[in-house]
This record gives sequence, C-alpha cells and structure tokens, in this order.
Amino acid sequence: MTTDKYGLENIIREFYEEFKGYLKRTGIEIKGLRLRILESSDLLLELSYMINTYNINKLRQELNTIDKSLLEQISNYDNIYIIKKENLREFYIGEIYLLRQIYNTDDIKELNKRMLKYVVHATKNENAPAIGIPKIKEIYIIKDRLENGIDEILNRLGPININRPSIIRLGSPLFGVASAPLYTDGKNIKKDVAKVVAGNTIIHEAVHFITEREELADWELSASALQYIMYIDMYNLLKYSKTYKIIKENIIACKNYTKNLATLGGHLMITGNFLKGLPEEYVNVFRRAPYNLGECYASIIINRNKKSSYLNIKDIIEEVKSLSVLDALIEISYY
Repeated sequence: MTTDKYGLENIIREFYEEFKGYLKRTGIEIKGLRLRILESSDLLLELSYMINTYNINKLRQELNTIDKSLLEQISNYDNIYIIKKENLREFYIGEIYLLRQIYNTDDIKELNKRMLKYVVHATKNENAPAIGIPKIKEIYIIKDRLENGIDEILNRLGPININRPSIIRLGSPLFGVASAPLYTDGKNIKKDVAKVVAGNTIIHEAVHFITEREELADWELSASALQYIMYIDMYNLLKYSKTYKIIKENIIACKNYTKNLATLGGHLMITGNFLKGLPEEYVNVFRRAPYNLGECYASIIINRNKKSSYLNIKDIIEEVKSLSVLDALIEISYY
C-alpha cells in the first residue's frame, strides 16, 4: 500500500468535479469517459501476470455471475475507480466484462490480449503520469508518477514564503517552453501545486476525447494548446495582470524556441522522418515539440484576445483542430 503524499485522491476527485462543471458551463460534452487511478506503476507487472495466468474457465464463470456493485463501480462515468493491490483482481474481472460489451465477443483470449494492449502496455511504456486510451474511453492516472512530478516541481520552485493571495510561475516539468500562472492564497502552496499538476494532467488527457483523432491535424499539439487555455480559463486567471506578464514572456521564449528548432533541423520534426544516427537528445527535442508548440500557440491565442472579456472555448477548439506543427511554427515565429 502506497502513501498518499499530497492527498492526491481527494485532490483528483475535487478537480474532476470542478472540471465537469466547467465543461458544462462552456457547453462542451465528453460522453462516456471513465477515470481510473492506478495507485502504483508496480501494479502493472502484477496485472500483466494476472492476465497471462488467470484460469480462463474460472474467469468465464465469474463474468457470468459478476457482482452488480462491482460492475457499477467499474462502468461509472461520474465516479473515479481507484486500482489498488487489494482490488486488482476485481478490477481485472470488471474491465474484461466492459471489454466484452465494447467488442461484443466472449473470446476470453482475445479480451485478455486487448486488456494487455490497452491497459498494461499503454501505461507501462510511458513515463507520463497519465494516459488516455481512445479505444475504450478511459483515462489512467499513475499516482506514484504524478507524485514524482509534483516533487520535482516543488524542488525546482524551492522555498516560497507567501502568506497572501499571489500568482506564481510554474514551468518544467509540467510545462515546457511556456510557463503558466498558478494562483495560491498562500495557505498551502504544496497542495495548490499538486492540484495544478493533477488538474492539467487530467485536462490534457480529457481533451483528447473532445474530438475524434482523425479530425485533428496534430493529436498532441491540439491537446496541449487546449489544456493550457482551459486551465487558465477554468480558474479565471486572466483577471490577473501577472498572468499577462507571464504570457508576454512566454511569447519571447517561444520565438527563441522556434529559432532553435530550426537550427537543430526543424524539418525533421515536420516530416516525422528522424535521421538514422541522430543523437537521442535531438530526437527527444523533436518529440516534445508538439507539446511545447501547443502551449506556445495557446499563449498567442490568449494574448490575441487580451481585450476580450472572455475566451470562447468552442471557437478555440475549432481553431486548434486544424493546427499543424508547421502552422504553429510560422504563427509563433512571425507573431
């Protein structure tokens, strides 16, 4: 059993309710999305072993007599299902049941393969604190990875002596080239940081489900732009002058970033053709580019609308849907 360093489970629940309220206010609907919290990434190995060794006949019987309360927990769109060592087996059974409904098959071997692919492999092969799985409309938050990210941000911030409402700047590793404002009342900065990290993680994965992947010019570029804007809009951070100061500084940093990309060979990123033998650090720069460019482009959208009283999120969604890496590079470079 892992500790809950920042009270993350409660923070995630609180934020998720706020986020659903925000989507309702803005007239945006994400249907059938389920949120899971995996208590520890170590459970992935156990889950993989369970899937590969569980008795198929026993599983078939349990699926036919599944407990209704378990099914309600697993399939609930409004609640959050916490996956722990103690309930790993029941999660496995419930998830296989859901997959059986989605794919309309009783082939247990096929369902096990899909669970390995969509749940175990997808979350195991990423260092990210969360991942969304479009095929089954589920978001998995890996709690220990999320805690590590919060630790890193707090360590980079260092000691903060604030005892009154303030806006502070948040950067890497949550944000890249562009920083973002964080509002704190000064009473519990650690919790405030934890909520922003958890919140942005959820927003990023959730916005992947607003539109179909096929409709987007770039999957992560669009999600990163929307994540950044929705976070700022959701907490009404545009009413603070410090927010616009951060946005202006972002634009300067972003313009320098696009120049550096060009120097490193931005055409590789645009075409997706990574040259053989290219140093790994260069490849990583190009792979991170859609995320950074999305947040940079979001800063430009905010600055462009600074005289407006609000941001029209639906219009922004339509704008970033067709945004390509090349479009973002040109817009940022010449802004």
